[in-house]
Amino acid sequence: MKGIIKKWQKPLIICLLTVFYGCVSAQETHKKTKPQDLQQKTVASAESDPYAQEIKPLTTQQCGQCHFSVFEGIRDNGGRHKIHCRECHTTFHSFRPGMAWSDAVPQCTTCHDEAHGPAFPDCLSCHTDPHAPISSLTDLDVLTKSCKTCHSRQGKEVIQFKSAHTEVNCNECHHTKHGYRPDCTECHSEPHTDFIDNAGCMGCHPAHSPREIHYPVTTENQVCSGCHAEVNQVFVKSSKKHASFKCAFCHSDRHSFIPDCNKCHGEPHSKKMMARFENNCTSCHGDPHSLTLE
Repeated sequence: MKGIIKKWQKPLIICLLTVFYGCVSAQETHKKTKPQDLQQKTVASAESDPYAQEIKPLTTQQCGQCHFSVFEGIRDNGGRHKIHCRECHTTFHSFRPGMAWSDAVPQCTTCHDEAHGPAFPDCLSCHTDPHAPISSLTDLDVLTKSCKTCHSRQGKEVIQFKSAHTEVNCNECHHTKHGYRPDCTECHSEPHTDFIDNAGCMGCHPAHSPREIHYPVTTENQVCSGCHAEVNQVFVKSSKKHASFKCAFCHSDRHSFIPDCNKCHGEPHSKKMMARFENNCTSCHGDPHSLTLE
């Protein structure tokens, strides 16, 4: 028995040592393997079989790498179109020779329906660049023929209330670009007063019906004096009570409205006396802006 053990002792020890060192070596090799090595193997596998990958939709930034001018146009002038490319372009690179370009690009009506009614089915005839829809609006001389289609209220107003504004085309005021609002002093170089601005002008004169003048009771007398300078000079020199009021206090209902004295003063005299002077208070009291009697 001892002879048998002695015979196999050495081979057994060698076998055990071989297994032990093999395990240690495998462990060390595993430790030395880096994640990037595994990644490189994966990439190498993908390169060898490029179609064995899942393709994800492109991001807007990726689209811009090839379509850079379009990307810039949307970024700088896109307005409400400043959205992800694939929100409009749901299919990519679908154009092919022989295909109508209009069938490849998105249809405006998908989002906008008939924005300006059935009379204007071709959006790109005015909005020439869908990636910059407002800044690319076509020449204003063309647009002015159809302004009333969208701006019907203003179109009706400027015709109903006759003024010098009725005689000019829309683009004579709204020039330069669509949506441009002119400064009143572009045409009216000498408005009522030096301090007036657009808000002040249109506070009394609506742009499309400027002769339909309305103003708040808080309007300063200097505004009125722009046209009524002589009346204002008499008014400011007066020491009577009327001089303490604003013009708009009496002339409150509308421009050129002349109030009845009874509105404030009631009937201070008998009907017999008033009949003698034909109910004309100014016969005795004179100009209401500079009363002779008070």
